[in-house]
Amino acid sequence: MSISQDLLWSASLRKWTLGFESVRLEDLYQTHMMPEVRKRSRLALLVGVMIYLVYGLLDTVFVTPDAVAQVWFMRTSVMLAFLAVFGLSFYPLFARHHQLFIAVAALFSGLGLLTQVGYMPEEAISFYYTGLVIMIFWTYTFSGLRFFNSMLVGIILLLAFNAMFLLLHPLPAAQLWIYDVFILTANLVGAFACYVAEKQSRDLFLRETDLDNERHRQQERALHDRLTGLPNRELLLDRIEQAISFSARNNQLCAGLFIDLDNFKPINDTHGHLIGDLVLKEVAARLRLSVRETDTLARLGGDEFFVLARNIDSHDAAKVLVNKLRLQLLAPVMIEGLPPIRDLSASIGVCVFPYSDVSAEDVIRRADHDMYDVKRESKGKHNIYA
Repeated sequence: MSISQDLLWSASLRKWTLGFESVRLEDLYQTHMMPEVRKRSRLALLVGVMIYLVYGLLDTVFVTPDAVAQVWFMRTSVMLAFLAVFGLSFYPLFARHHQLFIAVAALFSGLGLLTQVGYMPEEAISFYYTGLVIMIFWTYTFSGLRFFNSMLVGIILLLAFNAMFLLLHPLPAAQLWIYDVFILTANLVGAFACYVAEKQSRDLFLRETDLDNERHRQQERALHDRLTGLPNRELLLDRIEQAISFSARNNQLCAGLFIDLDNFKPINDTHGHLIGDLVLKEVAARLRLSVRETDTLARLGGDEFFVLARNIDSHDAAKVLVNKLRLQLLAPVMIEGLPPIRDLSASIGVCVFPYSDVSAEDVIRRADHDMYDVKRESKGKHNIYA
């Protein structure tokens, strides 16, 4: 997951809903958490079905024979709703609407329980309302609902309980108040636990992402030249090994080009290392223009560069690439405050592979030897070593 450091540093949470202020960061968090949410919700839904089945054991005590069909119709409907959401969790639609699906299931379970109590005698309320308390805890701590959505479900169930026993099956005010105290307490405890858990989850997401970014930055530093940003020798060797495997599998040619700048030392001696660094950065920028995205341009150190060209057509194609690289260096290097630097050129050695017993180190060594042969013969030319 790629998240910019600026986005992480500017991350802030909404106080009540706990959503990230940044829409992009919120989307990334939801995507990151989705595998865990799927697993957690599936387990919670199956447990919800088991709770409903276990509560059915009380029916033998409180449900009259003429109400058994109605009670079990409602209980079966709730369990089927749970199983339907469980099935939806295996489809992409769940990722977009999982909060809605789980909230509906939680509401349906609580309202279903209240409806069942409506078919029972008043003495059953004290036993079945505890099931409502359990479902409220289930909603907050186990279902996979976010804090704000869980709180909405809890409040709706509290209101539904009062509507049920104020309007449809009136209870004495004192008894209803006692029930309300316990249900309200369950909401407060569940809401606190849910709030803390979600906030910790979001804080952990930010810390882990920040650590991943730092590890990536450290890896980039370890595998790239600090001055030019090009891959260094270690990363180049890995890329060459991959190219060797690729060329062997696909019967295609690859080439390694060792580039050594001519007349670079006098530039350092005359203008200093700071100017020399600017020249190297300009050379790196120019060489990039001549290589493909599938190729690798690396800096080996000093004034030495290397190009790994994958899947070339022939030896002649390697010669064409050498000429393109040399042409990029013909134009004078322009640095503010200095006269144009015109005498920059390069000696380029080439190693085409695969060949018998090829290795990454040997490709670099052969291209290096070829480059020195070029220097001895005539600067600015090239051979092909294979």
